[in-house]
Amino acid sequence: MSSKQDLPLQKQDSASQPTLWEFVRLADYRVPSPVGASAALEKWASLKRAFRGNDSAEQAPVKAEADLRTLSQSRLQRLVGPIDWRCAAAALDAAMADWLHASKPDALVKFVIGQPHCGHPQILAHWAARHRATRIEVPSSEQILAGDERWFAAWPEADHLWVLPQLEHCYLRHADGLRLVRRLLEQAASGALGRGVIACDSWAWAYLQEVWPVPQPEALTLQAFDGLRLSRYLAELASCQGGGCLHFRNATTGKEVQLERGPDDSDACPEINHIAVHSRGNIGSAWSSWRASLRATPEQDDGAREQASALEQEANPDAEIVWVSAALQEPVMPAEKGEGMAFVLHALLLHNGLPAFLLPKLLPQPDHRLASSLLQLQTQGVVMLVGERWQISASAYAVVRDFLRRRGFLRDDF
Repeated sequence: MSSKQDLPLQKQDSASQPTLWEFVRLADYRVPSPVGASAALEKWASLKRAFRGNDSAEQAPVKAEADLRTLSQSRLQRLVGPIDWRCAAAALDAAMADWLHASKPDALVKFVIGQPHCGHPQILAHWAARHRATRIEVPSSEQILAGDERWFAAWPEADHLWVLPQLEHCYLRHADGLRLVRRLLEQAASGALGRGVIACDSWAWAYLQEVWPVPQPEALTLQAFDGLRLSRYLAELASCQGGGCLHFRNATTGKEVQLERGPDDSDACPEINHIAVHSRGNIGSAWSSWRASLRATPEQDDGAREQASALEQEANPDAEIVWVSAALQEPVMPAEKGEGMAFVLHALLLHNGLPAFLLPKLLPQPDHRLASSLLQLQTQGVVMLVGERWQISASAYAVVRDFLRRRGFLRDDF
C-alpha cells in the first residue's frame, strides 16, 4: 500500500505551479508569516516550553541529535546544490521587458534592490550578458574617498545599455566617502548616463535613502520565498542516485517532510514554513538553513540507504532517508560588553562586505580591537572572508539582523 509520501520526488507540471522566481516593486514584497499547520506548531511548541518544566515523560525523539551527523559535502552538493541565478535573471528580464523596449521610458535608469545572499550581483551579471550591456566596475576605495569623477569615463555612449551591479561598493560611510555616489545618483536621475540598471544591496539602499533621498517607486526586488515557493524550490534541487526514492524525515517525530505538494494543497509542511518565516523570505538564508538542518546516522555512508521500516522496505527497497534536525542550526553571537561588535556587523551590512583595512577608517576603534572582533565572529561562523571582503555569512544573517534590530540600528526594509 502506498501513498503520496512514498512517491519519489519528481517535477510537477510547470503550468500548474506559480513562478518560483519573480521580481516585484519594493512595496509589493511580502514577508512570509506563519500560516496553517506552521502557526499551530509554533504556538503548541511555545505552550509546551512554558508549562512543561522538567517533564521527563515527554516522548523521546525518533532520532536523537547526538546520534546524527552532518552530511558530507558531496552529499549536500547532490541534495542541495548551489543556487543557479540564471532563472532569477530570466525573471528580471520579464519584469523589465516593457522598460527595456520602450522608446521613451519614464526613467532611463532602473533600480534593482537585493537582500544579502539573494544574488543580485550574479543576477545582474547574467542579465547584462543576455543583453550585451556594458558592465560598470566599482571604483576603488581611493577613488571613492577622493571623489574622483574620472570614474564616469567608464560609462559607454548614451545609446548603449549599461549595468552597475553593486552600488553598495560605490560609497563609504565616511565624511569623504559620499561625494562620488551622490554625483552618480544625480547624473542617473538627470538622464546624463543614458539607459542602464543599478543594483544595490538592501542595507546600503536604506542608508543611501538617508543621504540622497530619491523616490524610486518602480525599484524592483526579488519576491520573498514563502513556504510553498521554498518547498517547490528545494524539491527541484533534491535528486536521487540510481533512481531510488528520497525521503526527508523529521528527526524528532519521524514524520515525512514533504517538499513537493500537489496543486490542491494550500500549505507547505511546517518545517519548510518555519525556515521561510525565520529567513523572512530571503532565499539565500533559507537555502543555508535547509542545508544545515540535514542529517544522517553514523551507519549511513555517503550514498548509502537506510530503510525506515519493514513496510517501507517492502514497498520501496531503494528508499533513501535524510533526517531533518528539528532545531535551526545557527551561529551563536559572541558575548561582548559594549556595542563595538555591533558597529562592526552594521558596517559590514551597510557596505555588503568590507576589506579589513577600511574598517579603521569607518569605525572609531583601534586596529587590534577590530581584528579581535573579526576573529571572534569568524570563529563563531558569523562572518566569512570572501575574496578580500569580510561579509556576514548566510547562516548568520537572520541572527545578525535581529541582533541589530533589537539595538535600534538602521536596517533594510525587508
